Amino acid sequence: MLKSILLNYLSDAKLKYSIYIKELNQVDVCEMNQFEIVPSASIIKLFIMGSTLERVSTGALSLKYRTTINKKEKVPFSILTLLDDDNSYTINDLILLMIIQSDNTATNKLIDIIGFDSINTFMKKYNFNSSIVQRKMMDNEARLKAIDNLCNISDCALFLELIYNGKLINEEYSKLMVSILTHQLDDSMMRIYLPASITIAHKTGDLELLKHDVGIVYTAKIDYIFSMFTWEAITDNYAKNLIGNVSKITYDYFMNGGKYFENH
Repeated sequence: MLKSILLNYLSDAKLKYSIYIKELNQVDVCEMNQFEIVPSASIIKLFIMGSTLERVSTGALSLKYRTTINKKEKVPFSILTLLDDDNSYTINDLILLMIIQSDNTATNKLIDIIGFDSINTFMKKYNFNSSIVQRKMMDNEARLKAIDNLCNISDCALFLELIYNGKLINEEYSKLMVSILTHQLDDSMMRIYLPASITIAHKTGDLELLKHDVGIVYTAKIDYIFSMFTWEAITDNYAKNLIGNVSKITYDYFMNGGKYFENH
C-alpha cells in the first residue's frame, strides 16, 4: 500500500508532516497526521478565493469590479509594490495575483473587500471546520501575539475534491477555481520531479521552515489529490525536496498500477 511505502520513506524525516492522497472517484485514502492544525501560510488563500467567488456568484460582487491600492496598503512579497499607485485592478486580477503569484497585497485587498467574517462563514458552510482566517498577510504584530491563520490537510483535500467534482459554490465557479490553480507559478515542491506535460491545479504555502503544497494531479490514467504539509523542518530546501520526493513516489505508484520501484 502507498501509506506503508511513504511511512517507510519518511521514517527518519527531519520535520513534522501531514499527508492526504486520494485517487479521485475512489474510496481509499492515504492519510497521515491529517488532523494536525498548523499555520496555513498561503494555503489559506484557497478559502479566500472561494469566499470571494461565492460573493460573485450571488451578485454581491463582480469579477469586473475595479479598485485601487495605495502605497500604505502594499506589503512585502507582492509584485504590486513595484507597480504604479494609480493603477486599478479588477477582482479577477486580485484573485489571479493571490493564487498564481501568491501576492500578499492582492490577498489583503480581497480581505478588506469581503471581510474576515465572510471568509470564516464560507469555511464553516462547506465544513472546512479546522480552518480559520484571523489576520492579514505579513501582519507581524499579530503573529507575535500568536494570532495566525490555521488549517489542516483534510480541509484542503475537501476543498480540492469539491472543486474537482463541481460542487464548491457550483460547477461554473468550481471549474474557474481549477483553471486558476493550474496557472500556479511555484513549481518548487510537488511538481518539481513530475513530468512537465501533466496538468496540476495546486497552491503552495511558504514560511520559514514550513512548506505546504496541495493540489489535483491530472494524468492520462487517473486523477488524484496530493496534499502535504511540512513544518519544523531542518531547512527550507530540505522540506521542499522532501515534498517533491513524496510527490514523485506517489505519481510513480499510481502510474505503475499500485506498484513501487525503489529508485528514490
